[in-house]
Amino acid sequence: MTLLDLPPEILTRVLLYVPFTSLMTCKAVSHHLQVLITESVELQYYIHLSRSGLVDNPRCDLPISERLSWLLARERRWEEFDFDFDKIVEVPSRLQHNYTSLSGGYFSAITEDEESHYIRLPTAHFREIKWQAVRPEKKIISDGVWIYEQDLHILITAQKRTVHANATGPRAIYEIQVHLNQLSTGEPHPNARRATISFDVRAEFEKPWITSECTGDNLVLVLCDLSGRIKPDDEMYIYDWKTGELKLRHGAPFRSYNCPIILTTHIFLLPNERSGELECWRIPQSPPELTHHQPFFVLSLPRLHSGNTFQSIDPRVEPNLGNRLSDASKPFYTNPHHAIVIFMVLIRSSRISLYPGFTFFIHRSSLVEYVDKFSAFASFNHRPEPVPYDEWGPPVCRWLNVDDTSWIATTFGQRYVAPPLEAGIDGAPLTILDFNPVAVSEALAVEKQCLKARGPDDDGRNTAQNEGNECTKGGSLKNNGETGPGCKAKDQEMFLQVHEDNAQEIPPGPLMEKMKVCDSSCEPELRGKVITRAVTRAMDPLSDPNHCFENTVYSSLPYTVRSSQVKYSFDALLLDEESILGIRMTDSERIKEIHVLHCG
Repeated sequence: MTLLDLPPEILTRVLLYVPFTSLMTCKAVSHHLQVLITESVELQYYIHLSRSGLVDNPRCDLPISERLSWLLARERRWEEFDFDFDKIVEVPSRLQHNYTSLSGGYFSAITEDEESHYIRLPTAHFREIKWQAVRPEKKIISDGVWIYEQDLHILITAQKRTVHANATGPRAIYEIQVHLNQLSTGEPHPNARRATISFDVRAEFEKPWITSECTGDNLVLVLCDLSGRIKPDDEMYIYDWKTGELKLRHGAPFRSYNCPIILTTHIFLLPNERSGELECWRIPQSPPELTHHQPFFVLSLPRLHSGNTFQSIDPRVEPNLGNRLSDASKPFYTNPHHAIVIFMVLIRSSRISLYPGFTFFIHRSSLVEYVDKFSAFASFNHRPEPVPYDEWGPPVCRWLNVDDTSWIATTFGQRYVAPPLEAGIDGAPLTILDFNPVAVSEALAVEKQCLKARGPDDDGRNTAQNEGNECTKGGSLKNNGETGPGCKAKDQEMFLQVHEDNAQEIPPGPLMEKMKVCDSSCEPELRGKVITRAVTRAMDPLSDPNHCFENTVYSSLPYTVRSSQVKYSFDALLLDEESILGIRMTDSERIKEIHVLHCG
């Protein structure tokens, strides 16, 4: 008996354990398997989950057929910007845009009078939106939300006070308190042994600021000073938030650290702005490791030109790791392991008064894989030797000239919503970059079909290949005026398992020139449609007119880009799992209203 002789029910169960790419191979080489895969609702659901970067929620009681319909409708809305509702959310007065966070469907912000306000974003148009407010007696300096696994909302407060020591006399300190609340109830978290974690820091922190990340029982806190006058050392703390146990405390020179991100349940990444490196740290196990602590693995960023320094390196990745099976209302959720990490980089230049900004992207899974791939560079006994950027970065990163660092909550999963373009009175289209390799492969495959349909030009070569056309999903664009050599297949193999003889790249050019929507110059059958273009240029040089970097920075991570046909007038754009958030600001740079553009 061969595999194909198995009953369809058993064969279907076997194929559900086959990787997505292998399943597509099975479909291509066997007519029997092609029919089975095409007609099986279970296999179609598995295929569309995999291609969309989603994970099934086994606790959801919806039948597979309804889950598949939900999934297909959701992905179509995202591809076509076909929002099922647009809801305007009025915001409390004096809401500060630079003290906001977006995580797990919750939007939170701190007002000028130091109150924390948060809402759960609507998932249906009829849902009532009610702001919740938290008004502690002390000054709020930061907050954080981890809804899925912990149902945790932390508020971090700081209060200056005087302590009296016998030997040195009175001295001023800051008392930092981390309030551990249950988000769903607003009460102290029932899993926390103590409702508040407290520690003292030196009064040299004139304007203390704390960033935080949480995974499992571990809470990572990074303390720095925003005033920059006295320049106290940065400090990092790791607590078991359930017991209040301090597991690690580490100091570093002023403006070394800022924001941590979680890579795995045991590893977090912390950019070092002084050294221009990405440090990987292991979360200590109990009992606490209070004396010996250092990163065990370090990745170098591109070296800066002499006289330049990193002003800031801010990372973000959503969703965070954690068990989301407690929510049975949704049939699927975004796979956190393949989420894209965004790094917003500002460089202090000695040549110009403004700080040049860049943004680069890399998959969380790529960072985790590199810990094993470059294990020879890892060390637990002394500070490890950094891996040079040219050895790790170009195949898995994509650098862009996007210097709007006002808002960082612009990614979720493998999608990124670009900052609003300078718009006229009619507004500007929305633009989404998708770093899902399956989406890139599909766009390249559609382009190949379009190129074949056009036929060769007078020189016997494909017209689109000769003109350097953009790759589209659902059609092709006429020449956009850019020129450039085609990307060779051997270059594409560096970062994409697509072996298409006619697969093309987008010729080099500014990011915004690649973000065009179909207009009157398009072929008639494409007017009014959303066009998906694949950007697959290998070893793409970053435009660096201010000579921020010592050498040319190359990157190759492919992505697709598409823009809405409808134009919108927003001052900022944010991204959550189900929605695009359009932010409108007042003249005094306060948040006026939030538009929830919901896709599901």
